[in-house]
Amino acid sequence: MEENFATHSDPGTIIFETLKKELLDLTIKPGEEIHETLVCKRFSVTRPPVRTALKRLSDIGLVDIRPYYGIYATLLNIDQIYEIVHMRILVESSVIRDYITSRPDGFEIEKLEHNLRLEKILASEKNVDHNKFYELDNELHKIWFTGGHCLSVWNIIEDQKIQYQRFRMLDFTATKNYAQTLEDHTRIVEAIKSRNRKVVPNLIGMHLNNGLERVSPKVLTDFKQYIVPPQNMDYWRKYNLKYYK
Repeated sequence: MEENFATHSDPGTIIFETLKKELLDLTIKPGEEIHETLVCKRFSVTRPPVRTALKRLSDIGLVDIRPYYGIYATLLNIDQIYEIVHMRILVESSVIRDYITSRPDGFEIEKLEHNLRLEKILASEKNVDHNKFYELDNELHKIWFTGGHCLSVWNIIEDQKIQYQRFRMLDFTATKNYAQTLEDHTRIVEAIKSRNRKVVPNLIGMHLNNGLERVSPKVLTDFKQYIVPPQNMDYWRKYNLKYYK
């Protein structure tokens, strides 16, 4: 299906944004080849704006441009995913504990519970919109970063999580275990409501590691074409065990 953006003042930006979305939500799978000629035809443009868009995607780590060979969606680097999760656990645990200390009022609690209600409705549907569920997931986490006066920290995390977002999409589309994510979120919100700061690190640790636990058994089998295998899976497994004691 052709998409005619030839009259747009900046077709390169439209091509960039469109392909970026498709790479992030795994419409374009990791390792999949992107044919420049087909992109030109799809957007009814010449090669220069397409090359500009692909260069921008390469700069943010979403495509791998191999001269004289081809252009490919980058693979998921599992070691990098583990490191991002490790960073998120440390930062987010601290943010939530500070958020609890600030004693969020009824309006704040309603924001959290409203998000959970929407997640529950969405998770109960026969065909869950994984993009919408991902948005709700993000919105929930953003509430405590905002309430804890750490919105800039959240924005930094957002800017750095391109590979992690693709991993989350792989988790959602492959395992479809939305119920476990909803259960994790519910436990975190209950801890906030009861002002139980002590349990936060373990709850966040389990929540962020559960995606890895769901996907890990298939990393070297079903998903091997999508990933760069971890250099030391044993290390990460032992590291993550502490959140399940």
